[in-house]
Amino acid sequence: MSGNRAGIDPLRLKVPDGYVSWTAEQKAQWIWHTLIATTAHSPTSLPPLELPFMTAPLTEAAIVVRRKELDKALTRSSDLMEPGRPKLIHARGAVSMIDLAIEPDSPYTGLLASDPQRGVPGLVRLSLVARVKGKAAYTPALALKLLIDGQPSADVLAMNHTVGQGRDFNLFANTMTNDLTDAHSELRLAQRVMSFFFHRVSRQPRRMVTHHLASRGSDGARVSAPSAPERLVFRPTQVAKSAFADQAGVDFRLVLAELAIGTTLYEVDAVVDSVHHRLGSITTTTPFVSSDGGDRLFFRHMHDPADRLLDEPL
Repeated sequence: MSGNRAGIDPLRLKVPDGYVSWTAEQKAQWIWHTLIATTAHSPTSLPPLELPFMTAPLTEAAIVVRRKELDKALTRSSDLMEPGRPKLIHARGAVSMIDLAIEPDSPYTGLLASDPQRGVPGLVRLSLVARVKGKAAYTPALALKLLIDGQPSADVLAMNHTVGQGRDFNLFANTMTNDLTDAHSELRLAQRVMSFFFHRVSRQPRRMVTHHLASRGSDGARVSAPSAPERLVFRPTQVAKSAFADQAGVDFRLVLAELAIGTTLYEVDAVVDSVHHRLGSITTTTPFVSSDGGDRLFFRHMHDPADRLLDEPL
């Protein structure tokens, strides 16, 4: 691939032996310098935004048809996709390393507790469901990976709405949340099909939880009495929104690449009983980069275990 400077086959990428036991800083260094930088695309070699359906039809069909394969999205713990497994949705995106700073008065624990010594290191990946063409809506998504010393990462997936935001091409136009349990009766055919398949493994496929964020700190220490909000809301900052002014039709990955290091992308709210209160902020610590390695990152869909359906009969 023209943008892959190392000539690496993305489908064969895997984390190094002993990776989970590394410190958060060691993981961040490997992700940025080895995984992303060595497979980065140049502005003139960005891969198309279309979903790569039918590139490996038997493999792809097996993922959506077999319940145990779908269930891996809810249970698998890794920072990279399984070797050989294609990413079926949100296939192309851009990644920046970030710092999650938590407010001093946070009532929560683990990664959501304030640490006066450091923020929570991690990365954010911004993507679209697919290239916008015809009458298709612009549908952005946020994937957050928080790195933990000696433990698997904690992932958060968020969107504004599963049917997108129409013809508004500003990636930061709307808030994002990890809980999309609204009925969404207006789902289009593609969303209805995906909803059907994921309903085979979860009672609430659009609702993701936050309890995993409260069970350990970024130093890996387990919390004895975890406390987490019901959900999170990510509010784009005015600086982030303004980056897309007069950029309609421009590939979002090119726009993101122009954001300065140290840009605060989102203010984060915790929500309990429909009441919002400010929890923290997400600030970039690197530029945004589009890369083969970044497009192989895996983000677990953190569901309530009570919602899983895999053990129930077909």
